[in-house]
Amino acid sequence: MDPLRGSKRSSISFGSYQRQPMQSSYLSTPYEGSLLSHGGGSGGNPYYVSRSPMYSPLDHSQPMFWTNGYSQLHQLRNSAALTSSSVCEYEANYVLFGVDWSVDDYVCLGSYRESGGNRLQVIKSVDMLSWDRVAECNVTFPVSTMQWQPSRPQPRCFATCSDSLRIWSLADDETAIHEQINLSLCKHNKQQKKAVVPSVAKTGSGESGVLGELPPITSFHWNPTDSNLLISSSIDTTCIVWDLQSANYVRTQLIAHDSEVFDVRFLTQSTQLFASCGGDGSVRVFDLRCLAHSTIIYEPSVVPGGSDTTAGNIDPTDRAANADLDSSALLRLEPSPFDPNVIATFALDSTSILILDMRNPGSPVLTLDAHTAPVNQIKWHPSRRNVLLTCADDCQVLYWDLDASLLGPADPAAATPTAGDPVSGPAQHDHKWSFKNQAQSISAPALFYANNGQEVNNIVWRPQGADWFGAVSAKRFQNVRI
Repeated sequence: MDPLRGSKRSSISFGSYQRQPMQSSYLSTPYEGSLLSHGGGSGGNPYYVSRSPMYSPLDHSQPMFWTNGYSQLHQLRNSAALTSSSVCEYEANYVLFGVDWSVDDYVCLGSYRESGGNRLQVIKSVDMLSWDRVAECNVTFPVSTMQWQPSRPQPRCFATCSDSLRIWSLADDETAIHEQINLSLCKHNKQQKKAVVPSVAKTGSGESGVLGELPPITSFHWNPTDSNLLISSSIDTTCIVWDLQSANYVRTQLIAHDSEVFDVRFLTQSTQLFASCGGDGSVRVFDLRCLAHSTIIYEPSVVPGGSDTTAGNIDPTDRAANADLDSSALLRLEPSPFDPNVIATFALDSTSILILDMRNPGSPVLTLDAHTAPVNQIKWHPSRRNVLLTCADDCQVLYWDLDASLLGPADPAAATPTAGDPVSGPAQHDHKWSFKNQAQSISAPALFYANNGQEVNNIVWRPQGADWFGAVSAKRFQNVRI
């Protein structure tokens, strides 16, 4: 059993919604059986082949087995589990959680230590065979979300959120990380109209006192279309839209949910529409051009007293005492990069991923049920339509190709796109998400990666030539090729 499993939360949460320590150990994968011999038969001896890290563990070749590594990758084919060789990894000196991958193969990492004294680190690879540490710096609180500035490799900047929303820059000589601006502190100082802001910021002690009073930022999203726009969520029930060209950096602030807001994202190719999820278990969509109203596209169903009802019909004062509502708090959401109507999300301590469609609000159009422990992160593939990556406390990364389930009978040929080819045109195959209001459930992913005894806390796709993904578990960052 993982020695870290009983003492940590594998995905950072805020407020009253915190992971309880898991009481049982997990199998390395629910699809794993006895070691298969060559050809899948019961006779003969298994064979072992050594491969370099450039070999794709997700390759559709004959099964390759090996015995003395920390990780295995499995592929479902005729209900047989196949294994392959190791992947490249980087090991830090501390437990990791936050991660993001830049367009020029820089990866920023954030440590996870609840007692304070955390670190930010930037590493780089030129060949995907090894990683070199470029720079690092100290931070107080663990980072829950981090993101490189979209579509702009120069200057190298990334943002993080924890106690506040900060933008960092990597020095030109790539030896140091500098805090460029603390947006939360700037907002606070503007509101308080403090004349001593420069001196406070320089001393550091005054800033620490102020930051201790600010509501923590649970998540944020840097708009891929307009790099001057960011949006953040907070435990104080609000979302803030930031404009880096504005005088006080704040474009607008709004109350988004009835309780903590755990995640927020701009919808695909939009600077006006965004979605959020939170402790009330709902997913809401907002339009910056009309903030007087929002659209609730999903709310959980609870069973108080044996009858079904919706979260919106329950008195907010009873929410803290309602265990069903607490367990339905939505932690993360991920809009599809190809269809702005499609959003993936998952709930606190849930093993299921919900696929929502704004054209069919109220209930998920797909439910992905294969993880055997709480889900930690979900990521759509940046260039392959309807491909989703998920990770969880069951020590697995699952690769879901939803085309087979989403394609209608009228278009079977589109179910087998050429691997690696990006799909052009957002309107193509829109009919895939028409389910006639009938929810579907998928229990078998296309591929799965088992991380031999270590919970997978976070995942990220390589943005350019996305045949790689990165996985964070314990002190390791691993890059895996598809």
